[in-house]
Formats: sequence, structure tokens, C-alpha cells
Amino acid sequence: MVIASGSRAKRLAPEHDAGRSGEASRELTLRTFEDALALREQIVRRPSVVVVGGGALGMEVASGCLQAGCSVTLVSDAPPLTRQLGGFLSGVFVAAATRRGLRLVSGTRARIADSGSGPRVVLADGTELEAELIVSAIGDEPNVSWLAGTGLLVGGELRVDSRGRVRPDIVAAGDVASIPARQGTGRVPLWISAIEQAKAAALGLLLGDRAPALDFQPYFWTEAFGVSLKSVGFTPVEGIPGYWEPGADEESMLVRWENRDGTGTAAALNYRIPVPKLRRLANTGPAVQVAV
Repeated sequence: MVIASGSRAKRLAPEHDAGRSGEASRELTLRTFEDALALREQIVRRPSVVVVGGGALGMEVASGCLQAGCSVTLVSDAPPLTRQLGGFLSGVFVAAATRRGLRLVSGTRARIADSGSGPRVVLADGTELEAELIVSAIGDEPNVSWLAGTGLLVGGELRVDSRGRVRPDIVAAGDVASIPARQGTGRVPLWISAIEQAKAAALGLLLGDRAPALDFQPYFWTEAFGVSLKSVGFTPVEGIPGYWEPGADEESMLVRWENRDGTGTAAALNYRIPVPKLRRLANTGPAVQVAV
């Protein structure tokens, strides 16, 4: 058996309220093609928007809404993209976002309430943010509830070994699976992760211990607020990069970090470079090391 049941978007409103009238119906998530169409229909009329979540998806949604002419506020409990990328890369995106008019609000434990005139986001400190449209981008949850009682879950997680196996005759791949990686066991909900997991799981099911172990290296990209990022290697990265190559303009650069575990992480910001070359830079470093 192959388990590839994926994940679903988390919501601020309880799941059982989804689809009802009131605050739940005013909250959009972006997970499916249908979600994207619904969001596009909403922002055409240029509503005021509150985006909750400072990850890549939240920043991309906020950027798209701003570009469509909406007034946008983004709520995050830390500087956006800090947890995903680290302070240096986060700073590049935050600077670009604020220049383009994004309002940033720091807050935790957001919830949706309805004031009668419309929905609002209420934060733990009592701050209330009114908006005509609320988009939550607060992560995803693996679809594992159907496995309750099977004995396959460990602490609520579907954990696999380095060959994608839950048991010798059961494998799992994609957003549903917690995989072993250099930074510990956990889910890695990236496009390239699903592809590499699928390869490992298929071979693990067919070949067992003779199958090669998964040796996963993240590849990630995002575009928001005029900044295009491609990244190869584990993130978040600490401090400033050890290698910095300027590009065609002041917002264009190619950078690399040497991580504590001996691996490298390379990132291209508004810098045209083929992914294989970026991967080589992450793995072997530049031919000549340049001090920042």
C-alpha cells in the first residue's frame, strides 16, 4: 500500500464551521485551484485584506493582493519568512514589502470574530483588525485522521524510514509523511520533497533494504513584492552569507552560507542562474571565496 493522502490548509475558524455563514465563510485559504479562483474573484473588487501568516504563502498572497490594488495588512508573530529562511533573506523581503505599501502587524493567537458590519481578526493582545477579506496562510495539517486506530501513527504522525517505509509492505510519500532529514524527523511540504519521497518510497516498496536511502536536499522558490528567490539547501540560515556576488542591479545577488553541519545553502535573489549551477554552488562552494 502507498499512502499519499496529502494535507489540508489550517483555518483560523474551527473546521466544523467551514462553509457556514458568518466568520468562517469570510475566511479564505489557498490550497487548491478552486481556492485560487475564489481568491481572484474576491480581489477583483479591491477589498481591504488581512492576511494571517508570515510564511511564503502569506507573503505571496499579500503581494498579489497589493498588486491588484488592495489595501493589505499582514499579521505574523515574527518577522515574515524568518522561520523559513532566516533573518538575512527575511530582511530583503520585508524591506521590499514595506516599500510597496504592505502594513505589517505583529500578533499571536489570531482568531476571527464578526462585528456585524463585517469580519475582523482579533489578536491575543486585544488588537482588532477589520477587513472585507481575510486570508489565512497559517500552515497545513496532514490527512492522517483516517489512520487512527491502525497502529501506524506515532504521536499523531505518519513516520517513515529513509526508504519511505511505514512497514515493509506500506510506504508513504508527500505532505502526509514525516521523513528523517539532517535537521530531524518531520514533514517537509515542498514540491521537490514530494518528488524525491515518491522515488524513495517506490524503490523501498519494491527493493526493501536494497533500495537507496533518501538523501534529501531542499530546493525552494518564491516570488513576492518584486523579489524572486531560488534557494538550494537547508534553511533557515544564520547570519550574513559568507559569499556574495552582486547581480545586474542593487536588488540582485547570489549568496551562499556554510552551515554548522558542513552543508551549504545557496540563494539567488533576482539573479538568473540555472538550478543545477545553484545546486553546485550550495554543495561545493564558489571557485573563489569572496568576503562580504
